[in-house]
Amino acid sequence: MRVLIVVAVVLCMLSYSCKKESAQSAPVPPIDTNIVDSTATDSTKLPGFTLEWSDEFDYTGLPDPSRWGYEVGYVRNNEAQHYVDGKLENSRVENGMLYITATLDSSRPEPITSASIITKGKKDFLYGRLEARIKMPKGKGTWPAFWTMGTNRDVVGWPACGEIDIMEWLGFEPQYVFGSLHKANEQNIDKPFIGPYFSPVDDLSDKFHVYALEWDSTSVSFYFDTVRYAHWTAQDMPASEWAQFTKPHYLLLNLALGGDSGGAIDSTRFPFTYTIDYVRYYRKEK
Repeated sequence: MRVLIVVAVVLCMLSYSCKKESAQSAPVPPIDTNIVDSTATDSTKLPGFTLEWSDEFDYTGLPDPSRWGYEVGYVRNNEAQHYVDGKLENSRVENGMLYITATLDSSRPEPITSASIITKGKKDFLYGRLEARIKMPKGKGTWPAFWTMGTNRDVVGWPACGEIDIMEWLGFEPQYVFGSLHKANEQNIDKPFIGPYFSPVDDLSDKFHVYALEWDSTSVSFYFDTVRYAHWTAQDMPASEWAQFTKPHYLLLNLALGGDSGGAIDSTRFPFTYTIDYVRYYRKEK
C-alpha cells in the first residue's frame, strides 16, 4: 500500500523502482533552508505550540497499550518481514527508548519478524506538529518509517484515505530522507508528492535526528532537525485530493525490510534496530 516513489532526479541515483506510477509525475518541492526553532529536541516546550500527546518511553516493557496497537502479518509492498503483536524481541521500551527490531530465525514459519506500532483506535491527529527523535537502523535492506494514514482507511481504502510520510529512509542510501504525501485522484489512483532531502549527514544511522511534520488546513511542511525541506499547499493539488488531509489520521512507526523499495537485505547485519527517543504531538496555539 505505502510505496515510495522518488522524483526523477533522485531516481537516477537510486537503484529501486516503484509499481504505482512513473517518478516524473511526482512534483519536486523547492529546497527550503528556512530555519525554525526546534527546542523540542531537548524539552517538551515548543514556542507557538502546546504539547497535547506524547510517548517519552520513560517506562520498561512493551509499548504502552493505551497509546499503541499493532499491525500483524505481511501487510504491504511485498516486504520480507512478518509483523508481530506484542513480542519484546521486536518492540520493547527500556532506557528511555523504543526499540523496534527486525530479527531472523530460519527455524520459524516466518523467518523475519519485525513490528509496526500504530495509534489506530487510540489517538487521532488533525493539524498541528508531529515529531519524533529517531536513530535509523544500520544496514542495507532496512526501510523504517514514521507516518500517518486516514482513520477512514477501512471504509474508503488506500490511497483514498490519504497518507503522510513524515519520514521514510532506505538503508542503501543512508544520506537521504523522504517526506511525502500519497493521495487518490478521481480514478482512485495514487498521485504522490515526494520530497527527497539530501542531508548534510553521511549516514543517518549514526546519530539521532528530529523528523517533523507541521500541518494545518492549508499546507504541510516537512522538517529534518531545523531545516524545512519540503512544503506543499492546498493550491498545489485538486480540492478532492487535498480533502484527504483535512480529516483525522492515525500514526504508525514501523521497520520494514526489502520489498518494493527497501532493496536487497544484508542478512549478515541482523538484528536491525530502529530507535525512537520520543514521539510528540503539538497543537498550534491560536
